[in-house]
Amino acid sequence: MLTSFSVPQGLIDERIATLLQRDGLIYASTAGGITVITPPAEGTPSDKKWGVRSFGSEYGLDKLNPGYLETDAISKDGDFLWGDYGLTVLDLSKKDKFIPPTYIAGINIMDQPKIFTGRSHTVSNGLAWDEVSGPSNMPVNLQLSHNQNYVQFNYGSINLATHDTTWYKYKLVGNDKYWSDKTTSTASRNYFSLAPGKYTFEVVSKSSDNGWSKPATLSFTIHPPWWLTWWAYILYVCLFAGIIWCFVYLRSLQLVKEKRVLEHKVHLRTEEVTQQKEEIESQRDSLEVQKNSLEKTLKELKTTQTQLIQSEKMASLGELTAGIAHEIQNPLNFVNNFSEVNAELIDEMKQEMDKGNLGEAKAIADDIKENEQKINMHGKRADGIVKGMLEHSRSRSGQKEPTDINVMADEFMRLSYHGLRAKDKSFNAELITHFDTDLPKINVVQQDIGRVLLNLFNNAFYVVNQKKKTVGEAFKPEVTVTTYAENGNVIMKVKDNGVGIPDSIKDKIMQPFFTTKPTGEGTGLGLSLTYDMVVKGHGGNISVDTKEGEYTTFIITLPMNIQ
Repeated sequence: MLTSFSVPQGLIDERIATLLQRDGLIYASTAGGITVITPPAEGTPSDKKWGVRSFGSEYGLDKLNPGYLETDAISKDGDFLWGDYGLTVLDLSKKDKFIPPTYIAGINIMDQPKIFTGRSHTVSNGLAWDEVSGPSNMPVNLQLSHNQNYVQFNYGSINLATHDTTWYKYKLVGNDKYWSDKTTSTASRNYFSLAPGKYTFEVVSKSSDNGWSKPATLSFTIHPPWWLTWWAYILYVCLFAGIIWCFVYLRSLQLVKEKRVLEHKVHLRTEEVTQQKEEIESQRDSLEVQKNSLEKTLKELKTTQTQLIQSEKMASLGELTAGIAHEIQNPLNFVNNFSEVNAELIDEMKQEMDKGNLGEAKAIADDIKENEQKINMHGKRADGIVKGMLEHSRSRSGQKEPTDINVMADEFMRLSYHGLRAKDKSFNAELITHFDTDLPKINVVQQDIGRVLLNLFNNAFYVVNQKKKTVGEAFKPEVTVTTYAENGNVIMKVKDNGVGIPDSIKDKIMQPFFTTKPTGEGTGLGLSLTYDMVVKGHGGNISVDTKEGEYTTFIITLPMNIQ
């Protein structure tokens, strides 16, 4: 492989006088000085560079005579001896302490290279500087405007001794915290959108056998736009102060105006209050009379309310009495009928005895005995009804007793039904019961819960009767009562297939004096009293599930552990 050396490859001068070789090194004596060439070691890649070091006037060889270039030799110690104006000894065993300097070669602003000339303060293309210095005429105290904040720097190293690779590091003080990675490039990265402020670009270099050079520096300042300058801030402060002053002045004028308006209003209000005071004093006696009248009216209302509640109770009592009378009427009818039959049978028995027909007389006597048993049975039925009502009517108000809810519900359902039939013989309805046979007895005030059930059953039979009158015979009235235990409570449900309750009045049905019945048919206190007896009297709950035109279900919840 052929390798050529000239000045571009590091040779100090192309006028070579002698060439010597020893220990793998090639010594070239030239008109410009001495060049030492180190070939690549064997087995290294072919693209490995040759080592080239030159020694010229910067090392003290300032008297070069091309006529005496052939007077050179190599000593046994490896020193290179060179005869010129005297004897020069090149000792390669000693490390070269000379570090070539680094310089900044140029600067690109807004991606355009700039050339600087002159010494005094000069303005060119928006740039300003005091003077130029250095081998590349770099500006001193460079001033840039805010829109010239895109810069790049070029640099180099004066290294004539070696032609090995030269490394560089740089940083922009004011922007970079750390030095850049070392590079062989002689141009820095592009610095975009630098903020206004002062910056200093520093760059150092290093060859393969030397340390880092002293940094070459270039300082410059990027000025802020006018709206960010100190005098702009002063202007802002003045404008703000002016605005505040104007606001305060205008506000003061407004406050003075409002004060006058307020004083006028106060004056008018004072006159109005004085006039009202006189009117109040003149109306005091009249108000006293109205107060006495209202108190009297209030007492009358309370009396009326008490009377209405009593009327509701009496109405319930009347319906209960009608039901009881109907229940007693049935066994009494049987008693009367069988008594009349027995009277006729006794007459027949006498006739048969007179005829001497004792067998027939005994048969008639057996019929009379059988009828007497039926009379006794229906008499006991009537007696049981009377005793039951007496039990409910005992004067033990507020006393809770263990009660079979199934028996009470069944009894009052039938009493209510027969009470309505006593008024309207044409009325018929199907009575459906779903009783929980395992339902335990619970402590309740029997009179109150009986009245609750009677109110609910009366309402249920009333609405199905009204619906039948409207719909006709195709409608089959049904009233259902259901009982069961759930989560420590006894649940009672009274359901009818009547007209239902509209959503618009659903929340009002428990309010006192609210009724949907025609005038004279209801007081509006039935459900209100029912609510009080269930919720306040027994700590339970009452709710309603309804669908207009189809059904209504009242749900009563009573705790099992009522005290």
